[in-house]
Amino acid sequence: MNFRKHTKGGNLFSAIEHQQKVASKEVGILKLKNVINWESFRPVLEKVTGYDVKDWSKGGNLPFDPLLMFKILILQHYHGLSDEATEEQITDRLSFQSFLDLQLGDDVPDARTIWDFKELIEKNGRNGSDQLFEHFRDMLDNKGLIAKEGSIIDASFVDVPKQRNSRAENKQIKEGKRPEGFEKNTTKGCQKDCDARWAKKNNETHYGYKNHAKVDAKSKLIDSYKTTGASTHDSQVFEQLLDEKDNAILADSAYLSEQNDQVLLDKDLENFVMLKAYRNNPLSEQDLIYNKKVSRIRVRVEHVFGRMKAMGADFCHRIGLARNSQHNALSNLTYNMDRYAFLSK
Repeated sequence: MNFRKHTKGGNLFSAIEHQQKVASKEVGILKLKNVINWESFRPVLEKVTGYDVKDWSKGGNLPFDPLLMFKILILQHYHGLSDEATEEQITDRLSFQSFLDLQLGDDVPDARTIWDFKELIEKNGRNGSDQLFEHFRDMLDNKGLIAKEGSIIDASFVDVPKQRNSRAENKQIKEGKRPEGFEKNTTKGCQKDCDARWAKKNNETHYGYKNHAKVDAKSKLIDSYKTTGASTHDSQVFEQLLDEKDNAILADSAYLSEQNDQVLLDKDLENFVMLKAYRNNPLSEQDLIYNKKVSRIRVRVEHVFGRMKAMGADFCHRIGLARNSQHNALSNLTYNMDRYAFLSK
């Protein structure tokens, strides 16, 4: 019996045709390729890498284009990949090569180069990931996509690999001390995370950090964020997420406190924090109606964290507050790009 042939002989023209077919499908990471003004990031990237002042005439190997490396970081966070998996997938997948404007046979940055670039953009207190997020946030703001008619504040856990420490070591870490033998310049110390914390919520135990975010209620775009240890209560960073452009704030009952009420009053912001019952003081029927109305809008922040969880943003393999802050910044930026691609339709 004869069957249809599935090969065209593997000639050059069929390979080019196949590449073009893959590139034409705007799915997955390719949705971001043409809707984002990538070149606008170049000045920021050259600044945070120090390439704008470095003298390359003295010799040495030239680095990869920082814009290429930045797009690799976005790709990495879009798919929740490790540095090693990112290198392997770029080499293997035509859609990834198309997103990065690479051709078959082009040099692909290895895992170590990706790691070094992430370290470079935060070097000497440059806070590169924050500047990149703010650059794109300002672009969204200028397009009128962050309306500021209402902002939702909430937090999501970002877990990290669990540490196996003794009780004495854990006690010292909780006190803000670094146990003996955990020095950063030692092999053991490089593997120990003294910034991560334990937390329990809804019978779920988490070890790591929190991504506190303020989300525009209308567009579901992230406007600002803050990274803390997982044990930090949500209400402790409430004021840090606010700015002078806000009009109304929505949040769940975890943010309900006299201090936060006073903060909103002082800043002349409308207060839509959900109410909660206390012992011998249940919520009235009117309170329940109010909570239901607020919840219908506040729930939109759960859509944001749900999408980020699907991208793998709720787990980070890196150690320390600084590196996990970068993870959250790039995850929030990648989410905003993905959301913008959807809104652009």
